[in-house]
Amino acid sequence: MTGLSDREWGERLMQLLAPEASDSWGTVLLGEPHSKARPRFDKDGHAYKDPADVQAEQATKWKMRQFWRRGPLAGNVALGCVFFRSSRQEIDSDNMLKHVCDAGNGLLWLDDSQITAKYGGIELDVDRPRTILVMAPHVSTMQRGTDYVRTCAGCGGQFTPSRHTQQCCSRDCATAARRSKAGRS
Repeated sequence: MTGLSDREWGERLMQLLAPEASDSWGTVLLGEPHSKARPRFDKDGHAYKDPADVQAEQATKWKMRQFWRRGPLAGNVALGCVFFRSSRQEIDSDNMLKHVCDAGNGLLWLDDSQITAKYGGIELDVDRPRTILVMAPHVSTMQRGTDYVRTCAGCGGQFTPSRHTQQCCSRDCATAARRSKAGRS
């Protein structure tokens, strides 16, 4: 797909990832794409983030914030990125995607667990390193975020179940629902 404009790359990604999406968004983040570093461990075995990784994530979030003015998407999300690197250094596209996913938490989506379709491709552009980022609501049977909400059988409130069979938002509501059902029988 050489010779495509950034916009054409983005449009093709959206066709692939979320063809049914009527509302999609995309941007180009200029600069060398960053790769998520492995967790570091101190002498006591506790994990911590590399400070350079934290700084790069904040810089990417700041770039995203320049273009994204709405609140985070609340349901399933499709994410596509094409990373144009300035060198042939071998970097894993999964680690670059993870960097984008973490930077988008709370800004583009509530949590990156909402991403039910994703693509990460790596290309070479020595003169203009950048990341083409596109996202859209995604239709999937694997519902996440606010796409997966039920009415609690106990209190009647809305909740996101952690299991397919979960009928109540809490143990207290489950107990109340059983008592209520037993009283009616």
